Amino acid sequence: MPKQTLNKSISARKLHQRTMTPLPEPEVTIPYGAILENVRQDRDTVTFNYLTEPYGCPRDIFQSAAAPFAKVEKPAATAPAPEPAAAIPEPEAEPAKLQFEALSSSVEGLSRAKVPGGWLLATERGGVAFYPDARHVWNGESQ
Repeated sequence: MPKQTLNKSISARKLHQRTMTPLPEPEVTIPYGAILENVRQDRDTVTFNYLTEPYGCPRDIFQSAAAPFAKVEKPAATAPAPEPAAAIPEPEAEPAKLQFEALSSSVEGLSRAKVPGGWLLATERGGVAFYPDARHVWNGESQ
């Protein structure tokens, strides 16, 4: 599984880069919304990379904070196509609730959106950051 997002914070141990054994450091809190890469399950432990560093935690803790590992099943080739149901009108799509606005920046494709407590910054390459500004007074310029 290449990438996974957490839906709550978890505690994990940092691992040695080469041997993947736990380092004698205290556990680290991996925050809600963190994007984890190279997620691998080994018995009752899950290892992953967070901000390019390897970490590990017990499987039950990881599964409580992330969607379960997806199992892809192919549909049977001989299954008959379902009969079309009576025409049910499609509900109208709601307008996007998170509105991004482009920022003039040296970072290509940088945009921001108002969120509770500040601004959510995003790049078109997938980078995301939070800028605290409870009153939303930041005009998008650096000081």
